[in-house]
Amino acid sequence: MPLPPSPQAGALVVEVDLGAGRLSVTGRLDARTARVLHSAVSGLLLTEQQRWVLDVGGVTVTDHTGLRAIGAAYRRLLRHGRRLTLCRASPELQRVLVRLHLGRHLLDDDHAERVPA
Repeated sequence: MPLPPSPQAGALVVEVDLGAGRLSVTGRLDARTARVLHSAVSGLLLTEQQRWVLDVGGVTVTDHTGLRAIGAAYRRLLRHGRRLTLCRASPELQRVLVRLHLGRHLLDDDHAERVPA
C-alpha cells in the first residue's frame, strides 16, 4: 500500500485511531497549527476511550505555542477523566517537557524523570 503524502510545509496532520486510542501527529506543531491538535482532542472527548497515546514521532518543529498545545491537550483530557501519554518524542522535546515538569505526566516511565543527553 502506498504511503500517504507528506504534509505540506507548515501543515500539521493528525490521524486518529479510535480503536487503539492513538493520535499520530505529523508536521509542524506551532502557533499556526496548534488549533488542529485542539480540534482533535475535542473529538476525543466525544468517545468512551479513557487512555490516549499521542505519537509525536512525526513532529518536525514545536515552538512554545506547540508545547502549550500539548500541555493543554493533557489538561483537557485529564479534566474529563482521561489520560494522555506521549510516545516517540524526540530527545529535545523530552528535555523540554521534563524541564517544564510535564515529563512525569506525559512521558512514559522510561523517560519521565531523566533529562536525555
